[in-house]
Amino acid sequence: MFDAINKFFLDRLGPDQPDTDANRLQVATCVLLLEVAHADDDFSAEELATIHRLMARRFDLSEDEAARLVTLAGQERLAQDDLYSFCRLVNESYPRARKLAVLELLWEVVYSDGVLENHEDALMHKMGTLLGVRHEELMALKVRVKQRLGL
Repeated sequence: MFDAINKFFLDRLGPDQPDTDANRLQVATCVLLLEVAHADDDFSAEELATIHRLMARRFDLSEDEAARLVTLAGQERLAQDDLYSFCRLVNESYPRARKLAVLELLWEVVYSDGVLENHEDALMHKMGTLLGVRHEELMALKVRVKQRLGL
């Protein structure tokens, strides 16, 4: 997994910037967003555009860099086929506030098409549990995103 990640960030940052935990966390975060987008077996253009926008904004990436990150994360998602390892990396590396921020991003992807499917809701609860977030916090983030999006 880390060879492709390392190549991405070496290309982006140059040879003086080796693969770091922060870089792996970017990929792990993006994988989680892609996982939620694919949860209902309908990966829409709205969801993809939302993921690109969120990755660019969250990690201060250009459009091209965000696109490359999403492509790499998509490859890693398929290669690993293990949601737990990506959640574990986020859970062990981010403080509570950052985990909540990741979950808020995930809700944004879920609601980017305006519909909450049962599979998406179940996956969000699973991710909340894997990230050690209380149900009440997860629901508060859900409500905040719905309100922000006018749903």
